[in-house]
Amino acid sequence: MLLIANATVYETELSAAQGYVETLDGKPGASGIYIPGEGRDNNGIATNYNSLSAWTNANACAVYYFHQPAATVTNTIKLNVKKGYSAKFRVTIVDPDAPDVQLFSKTFTANGTDSNVNVTVGDVTFKRSAYYRYRLECLSGNQNINLIRSFTFKTTATEKPYVANYLSSPSVHLNSWGSTDPNAPTGDAYDWCFMEIMLPKESDITGTFAMALGVLDGYMGIQMNGYTADGSPRHDILFSMWDDGSTDEDPNLPEYLRAGAVDWDPLTTTNRFGNEGTGVQNYRKGTYWTPGTYVQFITNCRPETTSYTTVDNGKTTIHTQHNMLVSAWFNALDGKGWQYMATVRKRNSSTYFSSWYSFLENYHSATGQANRIAYYRNGYMRARSNGKWYNRNSVWFSNTDGGDNTGARTDYGQGTTDNPAERTFFMQTGGYTSTNKTKKVTALATDYTPVDTINITPLNDRVLTAIANEKERNEKEQLFNDNILKKTGWKAIEYSSEETAGEGSKGRAQQIVDGDDNTYWHPQWYGSTAQLPHYIVVDMQEMKNVGGFEIKMGDNANRHIKAYDIYGSTDNATWTLLCSDDNAPSKSSFRVILGKAADIRYFKIVVRQTTATDGPFLRIYEMNVASGAVATAVNHITANNGTSPDNGTTYNLGGQKVDENAKGIVISNGRKYIRK
Repeated sequence: MLLIANATVYETELSAAQGYVETLDGKPGASGIYIPGEGRDNNGIATNYNSLSAWTNANACAVYYFHQPAATVTNTIKLNVKKGYSAKFRVTIVDPDAPDVQLFSKTFTANGTDSNVNVTVGDVTFKRSAYYRYRLECLSGNQNINLIRSFTFKTTATEKPYVANYLSSPSVHLNSWGSTDPNAPTGDAYDWCFMEIMLPKESDITGTFAMALGVLDGYMGIQMNGYTADGSPRHDILFSMWDDGSTDEDPNLPEYLRAGAVDWDPLTTTNRFGNEGTGVQNYRKGTYWTPGTYVQFITNCRPETTSYTTVDNGKTTIHTQHNMLVSAWFNALDGKGWQYMATVRKRNSSTYFSSWYSFLENYHSATGQANRIAYYRNGYMRARSNGKWYNRNSVWFSNTDGGDNTGARTDYGQGTTDNPAERTFFMQTGGYTSTNKTKKVTALATDYTPVDTINITPLNDRVLTAIANEKERNEKEQLFNDNILKKTGWKAIEYSSEETAGEGSKGRAQQIVDGDDNTYWHPQWYGSTAQLPHYIVVDMQEMKNVGGFEIKMGDNANRHIKAYDIYGSTDNATWTLLCSDDNAPSKSSFRVILGKAADIRYFKIVVRQTTATDGPFLRIYEMNVASGAVATAVNHITANNGTSPDNGTTYNLGGQKVDENAKGIVISNGRKYIRK
């Protein structure tokens, strides 16, 4: 088919870098081709500066979604193949709304000249104005490709083709969960919320976040966070709460405005988050839910009154503050029952639950072409006035992106499912399909079994335990703060390496004890990369009775300690292992209390493993040491609570596994390490 003779022909060139990489069997987010994406101009439209390159994997293909007019379009590809060589390609075009029907398929060969050449692929008639999927395979000679620069489209239609401005798909929301039950209380009348959420197997895609209960500016849900080194999927659980303010905007945001974890389960990792507002984040990282199986969430809130002190112009003022404590549990229907995540503090609030919101999003642009769907059912809230549950069966819709502007994406859906008896809502995003919206209300529940069978008593008890645990922890932390030793004259006298060029004025070993939380030690990476283990020996200049250590590492979770040992010595020759951990807390800083106070002059930290995914990298901003009074007092408290501070952990000394209760001498790196 040819374009109409004598008609005005419009030509549009679009980047071959604004696309995706897939495996030949359709798995999104693959590697083996470099498609860097494009920036956006002042109007938010994707630019045309970059190219596809480094096609190293013959089992990978490039995928694009071009918005075409309802017209006949001539398709041309600009590419560059090595001189004297060739590459054979196949282009396939389909409508995302009918993916099993090919609109066009063409095989062609490009001969190399070491320069950009235009290859006309063919004419395609598109019946409607929409996004269309272009799949580019290299059938042979992928190693001969220098780059693929762009696609050019010629058409008599005045509507120009375009590419999506955002490679990540729209976020979709079900807002203001409400009830058509006339007896349901209105306003902040509820202290418990319940919801079930499910991702089917076909939506088990890296970068998927299905959020169940967004309450009081917090949220909890399930995430697919990729795969572990052994290929296991990361089916994580997340529970977060926003600050009353933002440490991104105000790094000195006072503690009384920061959300924080009151208590958490040992399997839960708690840390700060940022870049989209800031707050506290609690994770269960691992295989905690199964695709195709519903996950239940329940959350509770209760008020607390605290106080904080400010000093203005020398005047001290005590302020009363009202907060809400929000707790979360999940049940993956795997026989383990309700699992406690954490209790967090929402600052400056005295409002109970009145509703919630839910969302489905993709936070991984490399899989932004994938079609995700999530299902939501059995939403209930419990009234604090009478202890009765009320079904939430109505929602409002919202979404990001969308609209008719050039580069907008409208591939999302939300509403009720086809079967009214299921009383289930859905949300969908991705795939460049047409928008799919259905009803906002389901039938009101008549069966309250999902919530009436929940025993609230142990959940309530766990919140009371959380409050008690925080009180004890605060007492220990205050004790530690009151007994931190002054570091005047302390020197880093030995170290495995330090960075003296690549980190500017930072990176030096001495900065681990310089008293400045803004400087840090970084092992050498500029010029050559220092390999693990990393270590520093600090001379405190005189004998000290030591009871604990604090390690500060900053907010970059990709530069934290994973496994470490700390030793003490009186003479810098014979060393005693003081503490060790193969799985250090994934936090910006942590403290460790010794099982017994030790008299030492020197201490040595050995970092055996870091959290860095891009090399053996590490940052330690500061190390503090507490006096022996901390160990004596804390272990006395622990003993009175009936828990031994000695957990029988095994430590790695010079490649040997030694039980911490064992006594004797281990020779490592030419030095003696005594286990007392």
